[in-house]
Amino acid sequence: MPLKKKRMSLQKRIILLVTSVTVVMLSTMIAFDTISINQSIRQAYVSQISGITLAINGRYEESRSIQDVQQIFDYIQYKNARVLDMKLYNKEGRILAASNRTVVGQTVNAMMFKIPNQDQTIVDRLPMEKSNKPVVRLIAPLQEDGTVVGAVEIIFDSSEETALLNNRRSLIFVVGISDAILLSVLLWIILRKIVLRPLKRLREAAIIVKQGGELPKLEFYASPEIEDVSNAFNDMVHNLEVRYQELQDALKTLQRTQDKLIQSEKMGALGGLVAGVAHEINTPLGIGVTAVSYLDDKAKHFQNLFESGKMKKSDLEHFLSIVQESNAMVQTNLERASSLVRSFKQISVDQSMEMRRMFQLSEYLQGIILSLKPTLKKTKLRVHVECADAIMLCTYPGALSQIVTNLVMNSLNHAYSSEEEGNLILRAEEYEDRVTLYYSDDGKGMSQDVLEHIFDPFFTTSRGKGGTGLGMNIVYNLVTQTLGGTISCYSVVGQGSLFQIEIPNKEEEDR
Repeated sequence: MPLKKKRMSLQKRIILLVTSVTVVMLSTMIAFDTISINQSIRQAYVSQISGITLAINGRYEESRSIQDVQQIFDYIQYKNARVLDMKLYNKEGRILAASNRTVVGQTVNAMMFKIPNQDQTIVDRLPMEKSNKPVVRLIAPLQEDGTVVGAVEIIFDSSEETALLNNRRSLIFVVGISDAILLSVLLWIILRKIVLRPLKRLREAAIIVKQGGELPKLEFYASPEIEDVSNAFNDMVHNLEVRYQELQDALKTLQRTQDKLIQSEKMGALGGLVAGVAHEINTPLGIGVTAVSYLDDKAKHFQNLFESGKMKKSDLEHFLSIVQESNAMVQTNLERASSLVRSFKQISVDQSMEMRRMFQLSEYLQGIILSLKPTLKKTKLRVHVECADAIMLCTYPGALSQIVTNLVMNSLNHAYSSEEEGNLILRAEEYEDRVTLYYSDDGKGMSQDVLEHIFDPFFTTSRGKGGTGLGMNIVYNLVTQTLGGTISCYSVVGQGSLFQIEIPNKEEEDR
């Protein structure tokens, strides 16, 4: 059996969902805030370099002196310690002025060389390779008579802005996480009070109902939705109790009806048995009466011969022969009648009293078939009983008799047409504490649809011919309930049917 996958509780799902949404919102907030701050810082950088480049451009256009520009560089770097480096280069990349005078006259690295357009300021963040400080490179156009002739580059220490940005991120993150935790705790408390506790009580109530216990009326004041659910649950439980009582009454009625039907079937079978056995007994008794009448007539004739003195030795011998033949005929038929009476008596007592006892299975099966002989004589069917004499069975013989009788009658009514020859086989095998009884016929067989419903009550294929559909259902109930065994049926159309019955074979326990 596969292991049942453990599922997450409703409470954990909601808290996880809210936490995830909060984290996503927090991340979005941090991202937008970072972009906003970066834009503000960029605008501040642009404003700063705009003022510087305006002064440089004014001095350069006025004096055309690189020395003046160099002095401005020194002044700016002196007044603003955050300015780390400054350069002025032409459009070919040749450095004309710089705060580090050793690089004057050199050419700017091609990878770093940029000339902005007029009224454009370039803001770049440089990697922290040579300094452990975050730096920003600001490039503004160098103009002469309204024409861009070069660029002014300023390397600016952005530690303060970076620290401000990091602090802002940390603050938002801490506030966001705190809000998320607080929201989750509040949500957990609210869910526990408004949803989870009522649901738990509903679950406990459902378990009580499942186990058949009495359930007090549930009342919740958490929310209108929960109140509606509790009211619906109370109505459902009330309806279940009413329906359960109705079903119990219907079940008792069905059981009484079933008992009556079973008893009716038993009495019907017993009545048929009585009629058949009475017919069978009449035959040997009639032969006996005829034989006795014939003997009486011959005795009177012999007496007349004796009284007249005309009796010969041959007459005596003839009379003695008639007496022996008549006596043998009467004795044989009386024994046959006696055997029929004993068999009928035992089977009828078993069917009416339902007592459990130990009996020889082979002899009992032969007795059942003997009781059915009047019915079987009207057909061309042959019955074969294959059972070892050593098999002793401890069970309810009356139920077994009714089972075999119903199986035989079912074959007679459904498996064969009139005047059709066939074979009915009863075979018994013993396995430790169980006896398996096989009953088969070589008749018409059954389709799969009929086979699936063979033991259903009131199911019959001869409804118009007076069939009640209870015979095989009674067999099933007798096997499974009275005998405590199992029954299976196998059949193929045109190849007959086989019933396999397994019956426990053990002494009845002391009570």
